[in-house]
Amino acid sequence: MLRKTVTINDNLYNMLISSKITEKYSSFSELVSTSLELLIEKNKKEQYKKAMIEASKDKLYLKDIENDFKYIDFEEK
Repeated sequence: MLRKTVTINDNLYNMLISSKITEKYSSFSELVSTSLELLIEKNKKEQYKKAMIEASKDKLYLKDIENDFKYIDFEEK
């Protein structure tokens, strides 16, 4: 485990206390770690979404997908 010092805005900390968010965690470190995990996951999803939007504009990529899934619904009788 890495040990770091975190400084946060007084108002932000007071909002955490008043909304009782801090009570859901065994320590402030756990709250910070959980928050960072959520932020990283959100960022990954945003990056993936941007990549998919860019890919949707790429005619070669779309052609490859079309070829890959050409027979996906095909059933032999």
